Amino acid sequence: MKTKFTFKALLVYILSIAFLYLFILIIPRIFIEGDYSMPLFPKIFLPSIITFSFIMLVFGEIRTKCITLIIEKNEITVKRFFGIFTKSYKISEIEGWKYSHLTGKGGTYEYTYLYKNNNKIIKISQFHHRNYFQVKNHIQGKFKYLGYEKFSYIHEFKEIFK
Repeated sequence: MKTKFTFKALLVYILSIAFLYLFILIIPRIFIEGDYSMPLFPKIFLPSIITFSFIMLVFGEIRTKCITLIIEKNEITVKRFFGIFTKSYKISEIEGWKYSHLTGKGGTYEYTYLYKNNNKIIKISQFHHRNYFQVKNHIQGKFKYLGYEKFSYIHEFKEIFK
């Protein structure tokens, strides 16, 4: 079984490219050209927002959530960044799974986490994966249910830097 991306997940890639383009376009103009008539606040605020948004998209969304998950008979393979980084886990290494809900303006989305040594190693989500419920049903049949986990933005932010 293999996960498939939704159109919304592909927009994350497009947004990250757009923020990278803005970063490359705006930062040199602000700091290198030396326009001293520009107020100080935009010189600090714009680069900070663009940099933070880019880091959140690339390391928070693309690295941890926009993944391809392949579940085979004896192992699970996770491909990150379009397959550049691939990691495999044996089915016996996985302790179990938990699920969570994230509510926002766009609706409520479900997340499923796979755990190894009390650490989240894989996140799949209804937002990012078109066949999420098929994959979740497959996971439910193979692994132990560990309970519900309340969604926390603080934990999500910490996981960006792991």
